[in-house]
Amino acid sequence: MRLARYALGALALAAAALAAPPAPAQAPAPAQAPSPAQAPASTAPPNPDELLGHITVVAGASRPLPKIGVLPSLVSDPEDVTLHSVVRRDLELCGEFEVLPDSAAPDGLYLSDSPVDVKAWSAKGVEAVVSVRGKKVGPDKAELVGQAFLVNRGQAPVFDKRFIVPLRDVRFESHRVADQLIGALTGQNGGFASHMTFASGSGSLRRVFTIDADGHDARAISPPDQTAIAPAFGKNEQLHYAASVKGDEYKIFTPAGGPISLPVKGSVYGIAFSKDRSQVALSIGVGSTIKLFSGPDFQSIKPVSDVGMALHPAFSPTGKLAFSGEGRYGQRIYVGGKAISPDGLFASAPTFCNHPDGVKAVYAVGVGKNTDLVVSGETGGGLARLTQNQGRNGYPACSPDGRLVAFFSTRTSGEGPGLYIMRVDGQRPKRISNLLGDSLRWDPLPPGKAVEAKN
Repeated sequence: MRLARYALGALALAAAALAAPPAPAQAPAPAQAPSPAQAPASTAPPNPDELLGHITVVAGASRPLPKIGVLPSLVSDPEDVTLHSVVRRDLELCGEFEVLPDSAAPDGLYLSDSPVDVKAWSAKGVEAVVSVRGKKVGPDKAELVGQAFLVNRGQAPVFDKRFIVPLRDVRFESHRVADQLIGALTGQNGGFASHMTFASGSGSLRRVFTIDADGHDARAISPPDQTAIAPAFGKNEQLHYAASVKGDEYKIFTPAGGPISLPVKGSVYGIAFSKDRSQVALSIGVGSTIKLFSGPDFQSIKPVSDVGMALHPAFSPTGKLAFSGEGRYGQRIYVGGKAISPDGLFASAPTFCNHPDGVKAVYAVGVGKNTDLVVSGETGGGLARLTQNQGRNGYPACSPDGRLVAFFSTRTSGEGPGLYIMRVDGQRPKRISNLLGDSLRWDPLPPGKAVEAKN
């Protein structure tokens, strides 16, 4: 009983003060972390407040960003309205630009065939202009057009592509157009053709949700009769999660059914898949603790660490296995078998951003009810703080392009509590949903069916 409460309490600590689900009947008592009395007499436990106080805060005043404009549209076709709203939203959320509001656009009649007046836009102080158009071209197809202009390069677009997409997929494919426009203006495609999953709820009413990367279409996936935790996208982007039914052990399910049998008996508290889906890692309650197992599939898992209370496994972009496990004075982050977080802080939920400046490890740290996000190198070092004095911030997840991190926050200032995304440098946080939860994951969507057409 106590083991499940420990594990699920740890899952909720860095999120939105969610209550832990009922414990499985067979769960044993948790192993206890060494107390200060067990430490050598000459070694005093570190002061958590001091440790947090010495971590540099990197998020400060936002640096000026390139200003860009999005060509407004007076067209009322649903495909055009969807494409415009999605692209503008993604450009605003990506943190790479200052997007000029429609109200500040140059005067003009913005029809589907209106040319881009680069000179007029230049007078507004923008460096680039984006133009998108969408229309239905058949009973089940739509045409999506994206163009990008640099005002110092004149009327010739630096990006000009047209796609034929299934009509039912206009919103998803609009994200792919936005990602390519971001790439044309920054040199690296965006990561909005993606989705997130997380667990949310309290007590026995905990369900797994999915949500688009821009906060659209949050949907409960697991049934209400399951107490669901720890979702993750696996092979073929199939969603997996752990769930308890009527107080039984936490077993692995998919939306199509389950439970999935495992060679190890015990409740599953964490699931992770490597980027190429060739490896899976599981946190499983064994004896009086929680151990980490990994392998090429569920039937081939083997123990991979002796560290106890191993929660929230994750794979780094280079294939290293990370998790939050017990240290001498509290939970620490381990990567490739090495602890990278300071001892004395409760560290949880590691994730990795494959950032253009190098791989970044992001995780939550804190004491009691206060948690902040910090960032370091993949193997530690250069630890910096991303949030401070903004409520409880936890369960970070990195975008597929590595430049953004999503997280849950209970902050009451600004936009209030909910699901946020911000740059990996801690700047420009923006709320995309008022939902709170834990165990957040962010992965690319499966390949779409868009066909690039010749202009």
